Amino acid sequence: MDQYLPLIRAAKLAGVTRSELQTRIKHGELPSFDGSVKVEDLLKLYPDTRLHDNRALERLEHIKAAAYGKDVLERSLPDPEVLAQRIAVLGNELARARLRADHYGAALEALETRLRDLEHSGPESARGTVHDMKLWLQRTLHQPLPDQPEIAHGSWLRVLAPQVRLVPDNDEFLVEGADTVLEAALRAGLSIDYGCSNGNCGKCKARIVSGEVREVRPHDFVIGESERRDGQALLCSVAPVTDLVIETGVAHRPDQIPLQNISAGVRDLIRLGSHILLLRVQTPRTKRLRFLGGQHVRVGVDGGRLSKHLPLANCPCDDRNLVFHLAEDRDDPFTAWCFEHLHSGDTIEIEGPFGDFVMRETVDRPLVFLACDTGFAPIRSLIEHVIALDQAEAMDLIWVASGGGGHYQDNLCRAWDDALDNFRYQALRLSVSSDAEGWKAALGGALRTLEAPADRDYYIAGPTRFIDTAKQTLQALGVPTERLDIQSLPIDAPPATTG
Repeated sequence: MDQYLPLIRAAKLAGVTRSELQTRIKHGELPSFDGSVKVEDLLKLYPDTRLHDNRALERLEHIKAAAYGKDVLERSLPDPEVLAQRIAVLGNELARARLRADHYGAALEALETRLRDLEHSGPESARGTVHDMKLWLQRTLHQPLPDQPEIAHGSWLRVLAPQVRLVPDNDEFLVEGADTVLEAALRAGLSIDYGCSNGNCGKCKARIVSGEVREVRPHDFVIGESERRDGQALLCSVAPVTDLVIETGVAHRPDQIPLQNISAGVRDLIRLGSHILLLRVQTPRTKRLRFLGGQHVRVGVDGGRLSKHLPLANCPCDDRNLVFHLAEDRDDPFTAWCFEHLHSGDTIEIEGPFGDFVMRETVDRPLVFLACDTGFAPIRSLIEHVIALDQAEAMDLIWVASGGGGHYQDNLCRAWDDALDNFRYQALRLSVSSDAEGWKAALGGALRTLEAPADRDYYIAGPTRFIDTAKQTLQALGVPTERLDIQSLPIDAPPATTG
């Protein structure tokens, strides 16, 4: 009997990204059936893969763990009681499968006996046919079973990483380690509705359409008995025992996320060279910032006297640890204050998110990210969001350094290039004193190394001069304007609020 795996689980089993499997399906290399693939077809494409021995996948997991601010070792195993329940469910399925196998085996033995009787005592005209059927049945039953060791991995993945599907949008993700359903959804780059993530507000309440969950975190929010019978649960407090289907909405557009105001504490101030300041702030556990990759917020310092709109430089997956990149500018009072007076432990005010520089709802073309100087901040947020979503079949990053900060996170970009088969990084350095034609020539040379540059989507962030150069260069390469998403820096005027 053919065995099928959901695409997300098949990717995990083969040690590749889901987008790679989707690309192979699109090119006709891998047959699919209702979002699943045959184990046999998967093994034909990846005959030598072993999940536990895939170093590229391990590097990717460590990169994602670092980006999300969590140690991958801390979430390597689920809660013991949840794990015991999952094993019990798998054991029950195995017991039922054995009962069915015994039942079918007894039926086949009875059939073989009946055919033997008919061969000797049945009508003369039918004995030849009955004899052939008996021989065919004997040959079939005595054929050796195929050796498919990888299937066991598929079964154990259900224990260590159950699959969740969100309806009506059909977003899918795996719940690994000790994560709750909410934590796993955020880690997968999905912005579902939530508030405190601590079991108090009830915003993450959703209906479990199918499957079984277990409460692993205490919560103060009261769910009525009738709601429990209807399958309602707080996603921040439960972990899956089995694969789940959950009815809840996912925000894919900025207007689906409300405006939030949060007082956050400065956690780190890190100098990346002499001209770039990395500012990391941490929100309270009970009030995290919900946003989409690429958006920005208004940051207030000095008791609210100074404020500035800054792009977020981290994935929405880590909603507590917010990161900003500031280029030294003594003429800007906000930036000068941050460089000279801001200290670890200080409180700042966050208002947002703002802006529509976010991933499009449908990613159906290769992506190109163009950044100049600290325009890398929103680009990094987008890239980490795409990695979490696992949607893009190919990504290119071209980072132009024109100021004193240089490529201040060059090692991170090279780590992406090394760990991701579908990612390529180019670093360009251009002098501010270079004329417009020099900028166009350098950027055009980098873009011409891309395969079919006109058939890609572009996300561009940086100062006005860079934006104008990029637009003109891409226009000359035949890229339609509607394939360009742009974030100009600095963000001077407050945009319209969302939500």
